Amino acid sequence: MKAQRRRKYRIASKFRFITTMMILFTLLITGLNAVTGSDTSTALTKSQYTQVKVVSGDTLWDLANQYKSDGTDTRKAVYEICRINEIDASDMKPDMVILIPENL
Repeated sequence: MKAQRRRKYRIASKFRFITTMMILFTLLITGLNAVTGSDTSTALTKSQYTQVKVVSGDTLWDLANQYKSDGTDTRKAVYEICRINEIDASDMKPDMVILIPENL
């Protein structure tokens, strides 16, 4: 019985070999993450809101100043309140209920 000779392979370019291995490794990890669903993320906190009933004389500026945290710009707070409630400052009317985020 004759012993078979194993074929020897030689790496011609180490740079090309390492680059190819890195790309294959990245594709493998990305594929595994996509299949297992570990590439999705979820928020750790759920947004909390305070419901405020608008009374005559209230302005968004006053409400933002009242409910915002120290160090938050009032303009940013007004913008966030408008964005969450999908309103403009001119849309506010008495007896309207708006949501104000607690981490404003």
